[in-house]
Amino acid sequence: MAKSIFHTSENQNTYLYDIRSRLSMLVHPDLKIAAEETGEVDSYYRGKYGYLKNCGFFKEGESVKFGEITESMIRDSLIHTPQITFETTDFCNLNCTYCSFGELYEGFDERNHKNIDIDFAKKLLRFVFNNRPESKKQKLLIGFYGGEPLFNGKFILQIVDFVDQLKKEKYIEVEYNITTNALLLHKYMDFFVKNRFRILISLDGNRKNHSYRSVRKDGNNSFDRVIENVDRMQYLYPVYFEKYVRFNAVLHDRNSVKEIQEFVYERYHKVSRIAPLVMVDLNKKNEVVAQKMYRNKLESEIDFQKEESELLPTVHEEFSVFKELIDFLKYYSLNYYVSNITSLLYETEKILPTSTCLPGQKKILLTTHGKLLPCERVNYKYTIGEIREDVVLNIPEITVRYKHYYHHVQKICQHCFLNRFCNNCMLQLKMLDQVDKKDFVCEHFCNDKGLMYKLYRVLSFLEKYPLDFFKIVENHVIL
Repeated sequence: MAKSIFHTSENQNTYLYDIRSRLSMLVHPDLKIAAEETGEVDSYYRGKYGYLKNCGFFKEGESVKFGEITESMIRDSLIHTPQITFETTDFCNLNCTYCSFGELYEGFDERNHKNIDIDFAKKLLRFVFNNRPESKKQKLLIGFYGGEPLFNGKFILQIVDFVDQLKKEKYIEVEYNITTNALLLHKYMDFFVKNRFRILISLDGNRKNHSYRSVRKDGNNSFDRVIENVDRMQYLYPVYFEKYVRFNAVLHDRNSVKEIQEFVYERYHKVSRIAPLVMVDLNKKNEVVAQKMYRNKLESEIDFQKEESELLPTVHEEFSVFKELIDFLKYYSLNYYVSNITSLLYETEKILPTSTCLPGQKKILLTTHGKLLPCERVNYKYTIGEIREDVVLNIPEITVRYKHYYHHVQKICQHCFLNRFCNNCMLQLKMLDQVDKKDFVCEHFCNDKGLMYKLYRVLSFLEKYPLDFFKIVENHVIL
């Protein structure tokens, strides 16, 4: 696997990127010709090529040395989790066509109008509070998810009250967040404002864009009721709305990145988060339906950029390429050493394959069935524990299971050009159950051409928005 790659940008600028040193530089096109021996060039560029080669460029890359996880790593990750999310109820007052708990998907527990057990939730909270050190700096986020979490609003009120009691015994800074479809928002506005909840509202754009989100009771589009509640909150609590309310949309065949952002920004002066349909764990009977509804986010963003909309400078930070640029500058450029200076002391890095979080590293999700999951995005078969009489976390078993996944998946990662730059969770790989089989493949595997295209996107984007470099380094690299 070559260490150094030439690539161009949309403006036809030529760059040389060296994987091992994380060095990216603007070069003259003749340097590429000298390196590839595809034509006559000035002796200056032949000499420059020779100099770079003597400095370690253009050699075959060394094998990546992947690290090992240990029981202590898993234990610390679980105990110091930064977020607890409660699946408040498995019932939802909407019947969204693309719902991850609907007919398009499989791999989740049966949905039978079950609410979460308040005693299980309290046990988990007490477990975390008892094991975390007292701190005013390391905040604990407590989130509410569903179903529609406000359908079990009583539980949310009880949890906030219980946390207030726990904080009297050991002070830990706590923040709350909730993801809601906003149909019941009017009932809890005062409570949210009082407790400074961060609210993520599901809104797919205008009335047509939002038409897959139908009310379960009558089958009508929920758009008008959602807008009425959101408008009311903005009117009653404008300062709170500006600071604490955000929007999230699902991209599909009835909307586009342009339509979503234009609607949300023009009405609420907000930039929406946008996620494409999940194409993992599909029910085989409905794969064709899901594929018909699917819209590629990157392609939709490219279409938006072609229109040269005045809104582009405002919303471009939500684009996939901007997030790729963050990862590139944070992990795959010289800026990596700014926040990881100790890595300069070692000849080789030891990293874990993929970007899979250790259990609890980002959050712990408690389901209505008392199961503990790494997050709400993974299949329920990847349970890491449960709550019954007590919090049950079999750390040795979890460690063995994750080691098994890592051991086998790294055989593929070893040959991937993005093995230090992967942003994919292995628990969402389509063939993870066959990870130890010869025919296992990773759908995100990247060869040299794939890396060249990624570098093309990232550098082209940076040329268009050069000030993003400083913003990203300051806000995401130097932490």
